[in-house]
Amino acid sequence: MRVRAAWAGLLFACFASAADDAPGWLKDLTSVSLPQFGPKVNLVVLFNEEHTTVAESGKLTTTTRTALKFLVRQGVDAAFLEEYDNASGKVRDFRAWMVAPSGKVKRYAKEEILDIACAENNECRRRLVSGKRDIEVGAIFGYEATVERQSFQNQVLFHFQDSSPVRLARFLVTVPPGWEVKTASFNGAPKESPPSGATYTWQMENIPALEREPASPGFLTLVPWVGVNLLAPSGRRPVLSWNEAAKILADLNDGQAEPDSAMASKAVSLTATAASEMEKITAIGRFVQQVNYVSIQVNLARGGGYRPHVATQVFQKLYGDCKDKANLMRAMLKAAGITAYPVAIYSGDRTHVSAEWPSLGTFNHAISAIRVGPETKAPAILEHPKLGRLLFFDPTDPYVPAGFLPDHEQASLALVGTPDSGDLVRVPAGLATAGARERHVSATLKADGSLEGSFVEKRTGELLPDAVAIYRSSSKIDYVKMIERWVGASVPGSITSGVEVRDTAGEFELKGQFASRTYAKSPQPRMLIFRAGLLHHGELRLSEKTRKYPIVIDADAIDETVRIALPPEFKVDELPDQMHVDSPFGKYDASWVVDSGTLVFKRKLEMQAQSVPAAQYSQLKRFLDTIGAAAEQPVVLVK
Repeated sequence: MRVRAAWAGLLFACFASAADDAPGWLKDLTSVSLPQFGPKVNLVVLFNEEHTTVAESGKLTTTTRTALKFLVRQGVDAAFLEEYDNASGKVRDFRAWMVAPSGKVKRYAKEEILDIACAENNECRRRLVSGKRDIEVGAIFGYEATVERQSFQNQVLFHFQDSSPVRLARFLVTVPPGWEVKTASFNGAPKESPPSGATYTWQMENIPALEREPASPGFLTLVPWVGVNLLAPSGRRPVLSWNEAAKILADLNDGQAEPDSAMASKAVSLTATAASEMEKITAIGRFVQQVNYVSIQVNLARGGGYRPHVATQVFQKLYGDCKDKANLMRAMLKAAGITAYPVAIYSGDRTHVSAEWPSLGTFNHAISAIRVGPETKAPAILEHPKLGRLLFFDPTDPYVPAGFLPDHEQASLALVGTPDSGDLVRVPAGLATAGARERHVSATLKADGSLEGSFVEKRTGELLPDAVAIYRSSSKIDYVKMIERWVGASVPGSITSGVEVRDTAGEFELKGQFASRTYAKSPQPRMLIFRAGLLHHGELRLSEKTRKYPIVIDADAIDETVRIALPPEFKVDELPDQMHVDSPFGKYDASWVVDSGTLVFKRKLEMQAQSVPAAQYSQLKRFLDTIGAAAEQPVVLVK
């Protein structure tokens, strides 16, 4: 499997060349003229050509030629290339050169190559060499690579860019006599040109840079790309429907989730005190979540990286990757009398999978779909028309409890693998539950405008994992500093103290105190003005007037009560009006009430995970601006 992506370090996999000079195609690129690019553009792809030749056996030989020109010194951290050797493919040739602005050429030699195992068992190896020290402004890095690999699904695809501008990108596919191709183009990618013999070509020129917008999909979702199905006259055919893909996924997992006596015994002990189906799932889920994550590819030639190790091996060694952990989860549930199915999903961008391109290769993650009865209730349950009630669970995430899904997986398209009833489904978005974040703030405002207070914030459900992950991955000092920065940005001039955390199973509680000498403003001697929303919520803010790409929103919810004891010398002169907003994007309520000398401010927000089309940007921005401004509404006191 070959990966090309943005990364730090400018590492390139390469082999030694027989000649020190650059090839003609690379030399020709040193004299091309380029337009003026904006200040955010660090490099331009002068040329990117990928030519895949298909053998009668289905083996693919792909030759790549790429040249990158660095426009600024910062560009050295913007490119990364790896070529992998594993069971499904071999790097047969790789030659790389750096052409300085002076015309001097450096060829990367064999002794500069690092040979590194991808995982502990050496099933996959990669070769890397750093060219960072050789970069100058105006330098060109070029490489030629040839990789042979066995086709898994008789499918190939090509992205015309990552995010940098591209002068010329070309994709070619050559098939044997009698073979056909069936293609699909996305995001403005061209259709194939009429074939020249048995070679099909797609080409794009002068592709502008992609600029990331806040809360936008990933670049690979947005850039132009084409997918090609390779149709042989006979024998294995490509995946042409999601039902076929589901059958393949089920076949790759067939026989891998059989528990042995040791595993069955462990499942029985874990669920011995469980009083319900959900408690059994939770107990087994906690155990599998703690299995160490190690990415290991197995039998790539047959399964393209989707076939897990047998569950008994993972159980014995207590490590594996996402598909291994999901498979172990299925096996242990089977020992407890509960059925579960393998699920392929894309982690990190719920908009990435296209329903118009049936392919296992579009996914990067594996989870489980657990068949549950009517008594089991949870946000991550989907009513499937053929398979019944399915509870989706990600055993790789160490903090998300059973019944919930990580934010970045909610509302995603996923493939449920079964021999006959599997298909592409959209997993649940979860409930927009305000109780997921409950915050209570108590404070005292004095006549001189100073403020002292304390806060308690509890997180459960879908908002629990992020809080736990941040806390456990930080040192105590760093975590306290982070909370101090948050409170300091919320309450100007404040000092934070007494930060405490209670991190228990299924609940996270944060406490702290704060004090500010100059919180309320006094534009006149007998007046104080302040806002009742003391602590920032951190809701999404969008400032751009227009939008080009969809907006990807994670679930968000808060139920907050703020009580501020007012100085007895003052009375309330102005209070904001109560607010109620009910939109397609979420619900928001806010109120300000004075009760026995105490101002009580309440707000409640409920938003589901969702992807909003760019055409609805103005409506979404209006909603977000409204809820963002609510806590900033001024309260006016006079003597």
